[in-house]
Amino acid sequence: LVCRRVSVYFQNLAMAVDWPPWDKFQDIVKKDKVMGANADFQEFKKQVLKASVEEIDAQAQHAPVMWDFLLAFAAKKSFFRKLIIQVFNKLMQAPGWAAAWEKDLELHAKVKELHEELQSALGAQHEVLLKSIAPAALKSVALVRKEDKPEEVRVAMERERMIDAIKEEDEKTPAGADAAKAAFVTDDTAAEEEVVRTTRAELAALQEGIDAASGIDDASKMDSGGINALNKLRIGCIQCAGEEDLFQQELDHAPTVFIFLMTLAKQHPASINGVAEVMNQLMASPSWSALFEASTMLKDKLRELPDDLQAALGLQSEKVMRLIGATAKTKATGGDVPASVKGVADRMQSIRMPPRPMGGGYGAAGTSKTVLETPPVLDQWKAAKTPEGHSYYFNVRTRESTWERPAALGGPLVYKVGDEVEVWSNSMRAWCKGRVDKVEGDKVTASLTLPDGSLAKKELPSQYKDLRPMAAEKSSALTEEERTAYQALFRAIEGGSESSKPAVQISHLLWKSKLARETLKQVWMTANPGQKANLNFDEFARCCRLIAHCQAMADSPLVKAGDRPLRVKLRTECLYARPPALPKFS
Repeated sequence: LVCRRVSVYFQNLAMAVDWPPWDKFQDIVKKDKVMGANADFQEFKKQVLKASVEEIDAQAQHAPVMWDFLLAFAAKKSFFRKLIIQVFNKLMQAPGWAAAWEKDLELHAKVKELHEELQSALGAQHEVLLKSIAPAALKSVALVRKEDKPEEVRVAMERERMIDAIKEEDEKTPAGADAAKAAFVTDDTAAEEEVVRTTRAELAALQEGIDAASGIDDASKMDSGGINALNKLRIGCIQCAGEEDLFQQELDHAPTVFIFLMTLAKQHPASINGVAEVMNQLMASPSWSALFEASTMLKDKLRELPDDLQAALGLQSEKVMRLIGATAKTKATGGDVPASVKGVADRMQSIRMPPRPMGGGYGAAGTSKTVLETPPVLDQWKAAKTPEGHSYYFNVRTRESTWERPAALGGPLVYKVGDEVEVWSNSMRAWCKGRVDKVEGDKVTASLTLPDGSLAKKELPSQYKDLRPMAAEKSSALTEEERTAYQALFRAIEGGSESSKPAVQISHLLWKSKLARETLKQVWMTANPGQKANLNFDEFARCCRLIAHCQAMADSPLVKAGDRPLRVKLRTECLYARPPALPKFS
């Protein structure tokens, strides 16, 4: 079902325009309700960017009302500055809307009340607006920010349109619908503050996508949440398209992301268009593409894909084209791929911003330091797992990745007769428990029990990725004290049933922990990564355990910052550890 919806999405990128009720905007201005009109503006923006110029012009009779609303909104909502400029640019392309502005002298007076810098940016979008702004702003039009120049605004508009379409389609999937209901931060003002707090909203979007992909660590999660994680990655890559310094900052996660993409494409072939979009942007990054080309492990993973999927990815980059198999290459060069895939590369290229001077405008205000100036990373190996559970290893400094355990982490695995092991079954896509019967040179023979209960025997190279020692799983088991306390809290939550409770009601309880909103957001994203609308007891208990850990670490810089490093610690350590004390709720 998920795959079919993804396929339908890519066949219907141009969605029907659904204009909001026009009289509502007149009421907002008349009753001065602009401060609460964020959602109304966002919906209008989405329809404007989706619509053709002809469709917009057909609604020109509503132009006076909407221009009035947009000026009132722009005067009070500096947070939405970029989107406001995009909407002005698009509306001014419609002759009827431009004419309505030109003949309404009240609009000319109101635009002069806006901040001078915003007037200049609006004046740069169209000659009709240029004639309306104040003389002082007129002098600064030639000096507007690069991102406010019309050609760059139109690139940003296309990015925003793509992102709106992804979000709209994502909400139609079961997991996406749940996420929309269960979003922890729903207050408009809080959402504004959250993005303002982030140094680069684009980087935050990329990190969110990477974290979502990293959270898909088994086959069941891939089936239930893989498409939604892909959509987050698509949004992050679209927002960061062409900005190498942002991609370079996340290079440590490259193997995990590439493996996620190729695993998803193999398990859900209908997702290939979205996977191709992300691969296109990642392979346009010099640092990410260099890592991919240097990794035997990733190249092997690419060649494991069916030829049609290899061909689709080969079309996204000459570097990938050189790495795919001969049959796949013939398909790609011969045009034997779906038409929708053929258009991905051009579409992704169209939204990449030209490179900017290093050190200009990438960090916080007044910061000229770039990622290239950071101290060198120590030679360090990290272990990770694919969504299917295969272990691989990645060197932070050299960017090398390999299936074989390096010496720094203990060297090659050693097996002996009688060892309990697990063997991957490709046909059943599952790990099968077994025992080593014989070890001869670098060959290991093991007897195993298949998922259907039948017995089998298999001989494998000792370092092969489909063979692994039986490892004790991390346990998130609750103590009896925790279970008793959390069950009492769970039963007291209004709504739902004995087995599940509404996420919204649970979020109300979490607010009573008195932790900062930024901290609560990290707790929520860790405990409810799929943004489910209803949580069972185990999921609720995870929330409580993480709240307890954060309260115990309340004075820690990690908790005070409430950013991504906290989320990583919660996910990798705190979920599996008993908290020092039970959580406290006012």
